[in-house]
Amino acid sequence: MTKPVLGYWDIRGLVQPSRLVFEYSGTQYEDRRIVMSKPDWLAHKTTLGFDFPNLPFYEDEDVKITQSLAILKHLGRKFGLDGSTVRAKAEVDMVLDEAADVRNPMVALCYRSDFSPALMKEWVEGSGEGMKSVEDRFLPLQIKLGSNDWFVNNELTVVDFMIWEMIDAYSLLFPGCLTKLTGLTSFHSRFTQLKGVKEYLESDRYKAYPIWSERAKHGFVELK
Repeated sequence: MTKPVLGYWDIRGLVQPSRLVFEYSGTQYEDRRIVMSKPDWLAHKTTLGFDFPNLPFYEDEDVKITQSLAILKHLGRKFGLDGSTVRAKAEVDMVLDEAADVRNPMVALCYRSDFSPALMKEWVEGSGEGMKSVEDRFLPLQIKLGSNDWFVNNELTVVDFMIWEMIDAYSLLFPGCLTKLTGLTSFHSRFTQLKGVKEYLESDRYKAYPIWSERAKHGFVELK
């Protein structure tokens, strides 16, 4: 195998942090976009030789795995972005899980069959019964970052790639929702300037949309 293969739907979705890691590392890889119907994919995936056939998938000379966080953690170890101490490595795992907890409700909202602008406004503001605002969801991450440049041990790790992607998606889908969290918006701007990342984001290979699949009620195309 000449290049690692990263396979996923032709969207940003759950795999974009791993794409960003590859771009930052300068490593050549095959960004394999799966363009087929879901029924065709369900039939095809069992032929690929994975223990748990799914998207995203990743394959290199050493491993053949699925699951987005497993892939991101593997790339962290591969490229030295998994924390430089035992404590930092543990914190990387913890903050990745925390970030997923912030991301997943947004994914669920975008795929809700009853999605509407009114529901989106209520969700962003946290005005519904038992709801948290977007700011409240992100505040613990801003506190964790503090005055540092990066989230764990003030060193660049895969956590930063995942949280940047999450902030970027939230900001596109719910404009203005994070403007008061200036620590996070500064982090977002700083990360964008990383060598490799900056060039990728300015290239024709990068597309802001679709974030989620065509089945989503919000995030497949940019709302005008």
